[in-house]
Amino acid sequence: MMIYRLLIIFFMLFVGQLVFSCFKAEAGNFGFGVHTGYGVIQFEEKEDYLGTRFESESRQPAVLFGGSGEYSFKKPKNFFAGITTDWAFGLKDRETWTEEGAQFQTNDMRIFGQFYDLRFGYKNSLDKLYYRIYVSGGWDGLHFKRDKINRRGAQIPGDSTEDIRLWRTGVGAGFGYRIREWALDGRVAYSYYPEGETEDSSLPQLTFDTDGTCLDVGLGVARGIRENLSFYIGGSYTLQKLKGDTTNQDISWETKLEILVGMINLTYSF
Repeated sequence: MMIYRLLIIFFMLFVGQLVFSCFKAEAGNFGFGVHTGYGVIQFEEKEDYLGTRFESESRQPAVLFGGSGEYSFKKPKNFFAGITTDWAFGLKDRETWTEEGAQFQTNDMRIFGQFYDLRFGYKNSLDKLYYRIYVSGGWDGLHFKRDKINRRGAQIPGDSTEDIRLWRTGVGAGFGYRIREWALDGRVAYSYYPEGETEDSSLPQLTFDTDGTCLDVGLGVARGIRENLSFYIGGSYTLQKLKGDTTNQDISWETKLEILVGMINLTYSF
């Protein structure tokens, strides 16, 4: 798995150097955006612990913030490089656990997710239709904090934390159709996590090998406000599926994380 990590790091350094070098050489063709959203995070986990089946589910309100930067090359024409970052904050809610189908624990849980993506691609337009395609690489991190744990009617003191760190690689596409001052704008991206690891404070002696996939889609409308300023409003949906296990396979798990938010984005180009 080390080869995947080295390739992703090389890709991130390559795109980062392209953006820095070209932005330093020419101020034009650079755009910067900020975005925010509000919605829900839904999380499900299925765990096989020494032959016993555990399942959990939680649904909590979420706030999302992020930023992006993109440089459009003059040569070669229509190519671009950029970076996108997102930070998702779950606002805490109850999580319910079952053991072999019977509820045995409830607890409060808060989720924090951070996502970093470097991209290199091609974009063009055909009359009112515009589009882009790109390859990407980056790193994602998830942090879970659980407290107020009630197990079989007994309150468990303290809290537990879980951290998931993932290297990502993927492809994506964006498209839009202009209708006078407005544009219908959409995107879809697919990422694969070839390598990652998970640490759980309740199992401090173990580190779980982790991999999975992520699907990200969005759809909305965009409009220019001024010559160099535009805004976007729409919806975003992220579906992440992970699996992890120990070397001897005595403990394994699968998770499904869904983030659904309404988004507002402002972009300034110069």
